[in-house]
Amino acid sequence: MKIERIELYYVKIPLSGDRPGFFDDRVVFEPNWIPGYHQIDLRLYLLRLVTDAGIDGVAAIPAMGRERESLGALLGAYLLGLNPLDMRLVNQRIEEFSILGMRNGWIDAAFWDLVGKIRREPLWKVLGGEGGFAVPYASLGSNHDHDPRLVAELVTERRNEGFAGVKIRVKSDELARMVDVVAAAREAAGDSMELMVDANLGWPTELVEKSPRWDEDFAARFAEAITPYRPSWLEEPLHRADHEGLARLRACSKIPIAGGEVTPSWREFRSMLDAGSLDIYQPDAVLAGGTYAGGVSVVRWLVREIRRRNATRGPETRPLRYTPHTWTNGLGFAVNLHLFGLLPQAERGLLELPHDLHWKMPQWARFLRNGFARDAEGRIRIPDEPGLGVEIDWEVIARFGKRIDVVTKASLAAWTVLDHGWREAVYLRNKKREVEDRSALAEFELPEPPF
Repeated sequence: MKIERIELYYVKIPLSGDRPGFFDDRVVFEPNWIPGYHQIDLRLYLLRLVTDAGIDGVAAIPAMGRERESLGALLGAYLLGLNPLDMRLVNQRIEEFSILGMRNGWIDAAFWDLVGKIRREPLWKVLGGEGGFAVPYASLGSNHDHDPRLVAELVTERRNEGFAGVKIRVKSDELARMVDVVAAAREAAGDSMELMVDANLGWPTELVEKSPRWDEDFAARFAEAITPYRPSWLEEPLHRADHEGLARLRACSKIPIAGGEVTPSWREFRSMLDAGSLDIYQPDAVLAGGTYAGGVSVVRWLVREIRRRNATRGPETRPLRYTPHTWTNGLGFAVNLHLFGLLPQAERGLLELPHDLHWKMPQWARFLRNGFARDAEGRIRIPDEPGLGVEIDWEVIARFGKRIDVVTKASLAAWTVLDHGWREAVYLRNKKREVEDRSALAEFELPEPPF
């Protein structure tokens, strides 16, 4: 079996429903991670890999604009002809692609979707997990202008909806203003609801307006000031690459420190673990990875490494935890939901569920036919269906998206001749056949570092 066809779609679904949001009645979401930015739609690139047996695998990544429109031919050169069960070679291709082109760790989710469908197993089972259920917490995405009254109202709504926890966002250089918001959130949450606080300073962006940047002293003072309100963790208070600074902050904070959502490789996670940077590791398999392997492979390694290190730690030491970041789109949530299922049920905390004004499941998962409904106990079932266990609504994709590339062996050959000339195209074709022949003999095996 091998990859025979690659399809790439650019999708832009308005948050306002069926209207594109050109007028004053548009729905606006203001993400905390891009200060001042008004988001009016869900944008993503959707990848579909089709094998010669007619089985397909899908993956998606958030989009800012049309930055990946030229991706198709490169995808074809790297992925056409691959045996989808040869995940070692898939990870090697992702490493090569990330060095020679743009970072694309998200692509491996489509291969894992294929592996599950070929083996007729859900992804969590393919990876050796337990599946079952996840208990979600509601994750607010905006800081809502640090308005204590509004944040309290939203937290109250989430509590009345039966959520076991809620995450609020802060991003300011005014300490007292943020503390007031945390205090209001705790009062609204009550004693039984978990409260998390996210500063989104792991990768500050200033696309529209200047972003605050905390130093260790400010972060430590903020952590101390909100300690009485019992947050379960403080997320991304310093730049993600400041491993030593995070470790020092963690050592002096009574609140667990969380982060790692866009960490690019298992090697960097290992560096963070060795430095003692975090209590809670939150990789997003769609956003993490991409330098040395795809996100799923990186996260699976991290989960196992956290459990291994916890087994050797003393009882006086705070245990390390894994709980994924999930703020991308419906397919991204599905991938991270399966990876959460790798943990034994007894070791699971709460799972992030994006749920804010204008950014709820009907919006970020609109292009899926089957969503992630909570049951009467507030749980989300981790899919038992093969692969990712989700179904694309191609009518929604056709309405709000555009297929920007279709790559087959014939179209790739034509492009190669035009780009490199006939003689070089024949040479490259013969070399590629040698790799494909070796890969065709590979059987599925879970990859381990160095992938």
